[in-house]
Amino acid sequence: MEAPDSPLTLDQLSNEIRDVALQVHLAEERKDERDVVAAAHAGIERLSRRYRELLQSLSPGEQLRAERALGRRVVDLKRLASLLPKIPAASVESTPDRAAGGGAPEDRRITGVSWSHDRRAPAPKLGVGGDVESWCGRCGEATTHSIVAMVGQEPKQVLCQVCGSRHTHRTGPARRPTASTAATPGEDRPRADPEAQRRAAELRALGEEVAAAATVRVFDPKERYKAGEIIVHAEYGRGKIENVLRSSLLVRFSVGGLKSLMLQ
Repeated sequence: MEAPDSPLTLDQLSNEIRDVALQVHLAEERKDERDVVAAAHAGIERLSRRYRELLQSLSPGEQLRAERALGRRVVDLKRLASLLPKIPAASVESTPDRAAGGGAPEDRRITGVSWSHDRRAPAPKLGVGGDVESWCGRCGEATTHSIVAMVGQEPKQVLCQVCGSRHTHRTGPARRPTASTAATPGEDRPRADPEAQRRAAELRALGEEVAAAATVRVFDPKERYKAGEIIVHAEYGRGKIENVLRSSLLVRFSVGGLKSLMLQ
């Protein structure tokens, strides 16, 4: 039985996020190779566990700083890994087409065709550091949130990954007043922030564009680039080049926003 790991420091976890990001992006390019995809899933599972252990070892104030520094990167990697082929637990050790003695022809699996056998993995257990769909009043819609605090088995406080607001977890908007309890004239009513909605729509569009890109270049500071190209960065993931300067690139990432990458 593997001995439990001691909680990592922020710097150590940041380095592990970078390593797992490379695994996930490699698996995206080689989805038909079972071992590569399995390694990416294992890396994500290990990273999620260590991130939860780190948060549990910190004070509330330190937890919030850790979430702002690393939370979105962890959630983005988990979202990317969820798009990879699923590998049933029993198939990791011995698949029907590799088991000794073989199996019935209809039970055989061809690598890269179907590994999940139309079975969905059990829903992950919710906990601090995990992600959950929650209604965001500022965005005016349900978005993915990071869980900040739990009460029993239910999320209590969440952090919106789109606008960064922290609020109580809820699955839908607040109930609107009925005719009998309608607000009096002049009473303030909560309204969705149009600017936040616009930013959320732009982020979703950017995320869809970089995810669907057929040509993606791995960022190398020694290479030369042009505006409009899609690159993948070891730390920030995929992004679109907005401007090319003499010694740097301005790249907008779907998670992390606009970043300046230095060139050599």
